[in-house]
Amino acid sequence: MSKRVALVTGGSSGIGRAIVADLTAHDYDTVVLDREQPDGDIGGATFVLGDVTSPDDNQRAVDTALDRYGALHLLVGNAGIHDGEVRLRDRSGAELAALARRVLDVDVVGYLLAARAAAEALTTSRGTMVFTLSDASFMVAPDLGAGIAYTAAKHAALGVVRHLAADLAPHVRVNAVAPSGIVTGLREADGAELFAENPDAMREEIRSQNPLGVVLSAAQLAPLYRFLASDEACGMTGEVLRPDGGLSVR
Repeated sequence: MSKRVALVTGGSSGIGRAIVADLTAHDYDTVVLDREQPDGDIGGATFVLGDVTSPDDNQRAVDTALDRYGALHLLVGNAGIHDGEVRLRDRSGAELAALARRVLDVDVVGYLLAARAAAEALTTSRGTMVFTLSDASFMVAPDLGAGIAYTAAKHAALGVVRHLAADLAPHVRVNAVAPSGIVTGLREADGAELFAENPDAMREEIRSQNPLGVVLSAAQLAPLYRFLASDEACGMTGEVLRPDGGLSVR
């Protein structure tokens, strides 16, 4: 059996980079679409410099997978940005509009464009899509660090997953992973790293908020994406795995 081929958006750092490492370690050929060059080696993956908000860049990444490896079996939609925990009255109307448009453009439209570019190839291979959601896809909880634009975007992304699951069945399965409190290099809309100031304090804050008292790493999340793409998950579409420490029962 030939190797499977994956495309990961936002795969140069954080959760995306961990997903790339896990996939390449388990016999996937992997293409990464990211607007920033990775720091160091990304496990032999093929890198495509581009922006997920560009239809052409998404198509170029899919074409790279097809040209180099001959097929595409998995799309991981992972690229995203945060709003910096902004609440409604923290910004002027004009500032809030610009922030919300930027976050929604990356976190929602970026997923739509990746799915659109990959749909035909995944239909041919009877492949899968797996998207990164968040506890903010289900909860409205400013105390957990999600601002209004990020919460809106992650709620919308859940709708994207469910719509795609219905639209692309039976040929393509579409699922998601919704973690909570992963301390990575996630950036805010202005480019600043969300957890740069005091990551250790953030980990303790996360630990205190969930019933299991856990703080997962990106490497612990990565195998969940591979599971959803595997034959073992062949009966699952429109589903969301929630490794959130039990926040759903909080």
